[in-house]
Amino acid sequence: MQDKHSKTEEATPKRLRDSKKKGQTAKSGDLNSAVSFLVFATFLGVLGQHLFSSSFEMIRSTLRTDAYSLSSGLAGTILTQSALRLLGIFMPFGMIAVFVGLAINLAQVGFIFSVEPIKPDFKRLNPIEGFKNIFSSKAIFNMFKSILKLVAVTFITYRGLTKIMMQIVNSGQLGTEKLFTFFMDIVRSLSINIAALMIILGVMDFIFQKREFKKNMRMTKQEIKDEYKQMEGDPKIKAARQQRQRELSMQRMMSEVETSSVIIANPTHIAIALRYEQGVDKAPIVTAKGIDYMAQKIKSKATEKKIPIIENKPLARSMYSKVELGSFVPVELYQAVAEILALVYQMEKNKKGKI
Repeated sequence: MQDKHSKTEEATPKRLRDSKKKGQTAKSGDLNSAVSFLVFATFLGVLGQHLFSSSFEMIRSTLRTDAYSLSSGLAGTILTQSALRLLGIFMPFGMIAVFVGLAINLAQVGFIFSVEPIKPDFKRLNPIEGFKNIFSSKAIFNMFKSILKLVAVTFITYRGLTKIMMQIVNSGQLGTEKLFTFFMDIVRSLSINIAALMIILGVMDFIFQKREFKKNMRMTKQEIKDEYKQMEGDPKIKAARQQRQRELSMQRMMSEVETSSVIIANPTHIAIALRYEQGVDKAPIVTAKGIDYMAQKIKSKATEKKIPIIENKPLARSMYSKVELGSFVPVELYQAVAEILALVYQMEKNKKGKI
């Protein structure tokens, strides 16, 4: 009971996907039956005429057989033909039932292929769980629904027959040819009214099943955390992995600093490393960038490798916000970068002149 009340969280998408793979979905069997019954009721005239005429023809053909000339071979032929005719008689009923059943199931839950529901599960044999299900809200709802259907069907049938009672009493005056059609129309009218009621109850049952399924799929906060760990890994391990990735990224960036031509600084908060080699690079490229601690690391590496550090606050800020790591300098910054590169080349030239 405590575990039941602790399941306060809505089911996660993963929980719902796993449930669907196992064939556990919210659907109403009553809705399937109701729609199938409505379809049969709608086409009852055509199907009834087909059933009557085909059955009559099969009986008449069988009775034409001469009993005195009947042999084992002929009897086998007659049985085979009768079986094929019966198959032809009832095939439309079976095809309609299959088609309607598939259509309603697809409309309710979509296409699902799972063998989980037919696997043996010894938990279903647990008498304690079975006893709980007897007094569950689902069992009470099903009992109320069955009683309501019985009362409603009885009322609709009684009311429908009462209205046409005089027509039924006088039906003997219609003649044999029209009698079958007369009663088929009565059955069809009553069936459509009953099917309409069953569909309403089926929709109510579907809503109830959806609500029960949603409630049963609820999870505890601990279950959500455990699922998150399974999907994303343990947060501590994930944090350690991310830290390791940052360290590797920093190492790669520091190695790129060594190939840079100049460092543009802010002077203390931002550092941008640029590389440009004539004949090799199409344009100046950002090899490293960072703020605060990372900026200090870049400048320290540059000082160690004797790479020039030029302070230009506006250019450093602009490049840090506009240029991604490993990207070429945009055209609008060519002039400012070109002036800095020219200054670096002049510094190197002066250094070589002194030597």
